Amino acid sequence: MLLQKLAGLLAGFLYKSYSSTFRYELQFEDQNDKKIFFEDLTYREPHPGKNLIYACFHQDDLNCLPYFSQHNICILISKSKDGQMLASAVEYMGYQTVRGSSHRGGVAGLLALMKKVAEGYSSTIAVDGPRGPIYKVKEGITAVSEKCKRPIVPVKAFPKRKHVFEKSWNKATLPMPFTKIILVLGKIDFYSTQELEDKMISLKPLT
Repeated sequence: MLLQKLAGLLAGFLYKSYSSTFRYELQFEDQNDKKIFFEDLTYREPHPGKNLIYACFHQDDLNCLPYFSQHNICILISKSKDGQMLASAVEYMGYQTVRGSSHRGGVAGLLALMKKVAEGYSSTIAVDGPRGPIYKVKEGITAVSEKCKRPIVPVKAFPKRKHVFEKSWNKATLPMPFTKIILVLGKIDFYSTQELEDKMISLKPLT
């Protein structure tokens, strides 16, 4: 695992530098959510009863990670070797991590994440991972939301210029340097699994 950790630290350093060129524009489905959203990102310590759960598709990982870094947000990451490398990378970028997935260590991972959310940490989950199918929301995020009584923020990214990894199951996108990325945020609310899937698929930029 040492090699994976070192590779992850290097990847985190390189991507943090690369992504510093990105420009972000946020668009809110419900304008009343702006205050709740930005207030959540100002906290550096746990804030029970005010923390949020951010939902994104795996396709948007490289778009969203830079924007939400350095905000003490907790991420659920798989226990695989690739997961170890990713965990080291995002920890370098300022995230906390818990390990587990729907395939390996799923229950333990969700319980650990629930504990963090209950303590007041905001969290983010790639809802269709780690193996897809693409755009299919798994039940883990809604279980955390319901158990911890914290609402979900649907997030979808639209980079102006990007490279699409067509052979990957999630059609992952890599934003090009200096590009503008529009983050569309759906209504902050409590969702069923199907409602969240429908909401995230429907999100589109205003311009």
